[in-house]
Amino acid sequence: MDKEEKVKRKKKPVNKKLVLIIVLSIVTVLLIVGVIFGVHIYRILHDPSSFFKPSETMTETDNSSDTIIGPAFTIDIETEPETDPETTEPDDGTTDDNTDTLTETDTVTETETEPETEPEPVEPPYEVFNVMLMGIDAYSDGSTSSGTVPHTDVSIVLAINFEKNTIDMISLQRDTFTTIPGYRGFYKFNSVFNVGGGMKNKNGGFELVCRTAEQWLGGITIPYYYAVDFEGVVKIVDKMGGIDYDVDQPYHTGDGRYITRGKQHLDGEAVLGYLRVRHEADGLDRSRNTRQRKMLLAIFNKLKKENKISMIPTLLSAAGKHLYTNTTASQTAALVNFAANLDSKNIHSLAMYGTIKFNYEWAYAFVDQQNRIDLIKNVYNIKVKPVGTCTEQYERWLNNVGFDAIKHIRQAEKVLTYVQEQKDKGKTFTEEQIKTYSKCYSVYVRLTNLNSESTSTLTELYTGQRTYEGGEEAAEAHYKALIETAEAELRENTNALKKAVGYSGTLTYTVYKPSFEKDKDINEVYVDFR
Repeated sequence: MDKEEKVKRKKKPVNKKLVLIIVLSIVTVLLIVGVIFGVHIYRILHDPSSFFKPSETMTETDNSSDTIIGPAFTIDIETEPETDPETTEPDDGTTDDNTDTLTETDTVTETETEPETEPEPVEPPYEVFNVMLMGIDAYSDGSTSSGTVPHTDVSIVLAINFEKNTIDMISLQRDTFTTIPGYRGFYKFNSVFNVGGGMKNKNGGFELVCRTAEQWLGGITIPYYYAVDFEGVVKIVDKMGGIDYDVDQPYHTGDGRYITRGKQHLDGEAVLGYLRVRHEADGLDRSRNTRQRKMLLAIFNKLKKENKISMIPTLLSAAGKHLYTNTTASQTAALVNFAANLDSKNIHSLAMYGTIKFNYEWAYAFVDQQNRIDLIKNVYNIKVKPVGTCTEQYERWLNNVGFDAIKHIRQAEKVLTYVQEQKDKGKTFTEEQIKTYSKCYSVYVRLTNLNSESTSTLTELYTGQRTYEGGEEAAEAHYKALIETAEAELRENTNALKKAVGYSGTLTYTVYKPSFEKDKDINEVYVDFR
């Protein structure tokens, strides 16, 4: 029995070939991982641009024109005949007196000038890519320092040029009068975050800020962003041990301290207070933007001087849930390495500034278009056109005429859409109801086209892309008369259609005053700008 048990317990011979295969496989995997890791580290150290998609120039879009809703029935609408360039005389800026366009009888004739040739959009000629830095005026509990919702009160585009080894910091003013891609109306730039979802959908909000800023860059994309709230700033600065700074403006911190002019050691709360100071200074956001860029440069210089640039990922980690970004750890590491080899003299401080005007309940900043055009040319080597719909002149036109036209268009759309919905549900309309609908729809189309035409013509006039005899006042008077006539007709026909089809909704033709922002027929999303 003992011999039998010994035979049973005898070990099987080791399969040396199998062991060798396993060992070689492990070694191979380790070598592959090592090579991949080594290549990754090499890219971070020697080719940081490979982690980023260079910014592209997209087609500039005009977000101001209305889209005409389709008719519920087949309707013959009187329209101007299309101009056949092969059989007609060149357009000299005059038209037949029966058309709704500028005519010689209105003394607003377009002055013939040589058309200016605009270059086709092209990609920036350098390895330029954009990163948006944002600061949210929110506390850790989600509350805000003013208003009912937090805004992005700091918006700085970093235009990073790997080829030239430079960074251009470009500030966008919080009060900038702007349109927003995909949303109807006019807003302050700092409210774009809220329109996109705000604190309930932070990524959506930050993405929309980038898309809106792209409009101001002439279509140049901003694929990446970093954002922090109040507590994120405090945690980052405290983690780096504060900063010695020559304070140029006395101010109060959020925790009640008074910081005087001169060289001071600022902790996180003090730096936050400096970045936010406005009311105790000159009250202008342009000056605050300048201080924000100066502080960012001072932080960079401190880390550079103390050989702590490599600490940046640790500093960002210190912010924890108060930091928001769509970049990867590898991209951040690549940026850190780029910064480590960057001289501070190659970091340029720029701003897309504007004149601040107090209209309605709030103050708006209207971007200096020539400064904007020159800035984009210098940084990206791209020529762009003015943003005419966001000029002070066009805002004045909106206040006097444009908003009323939009309001009338919206009321008509409510009833016209109601008819379409009822038809889709199977409702049959009488011949008289269809006739009433057709009259309303025809005038609706006419006013919508007039509003679009006046926007195109006047914004080009305001930005010097077009000239007319009689100037701005004559052009405005011409369109105002046409629009007011169409408004009266549309109001009459809309009310008639409402009665004919039994629409029970309320129609209001007066724009909410003193703040158009609260009128959802003008701005589809209301934001408390305070």
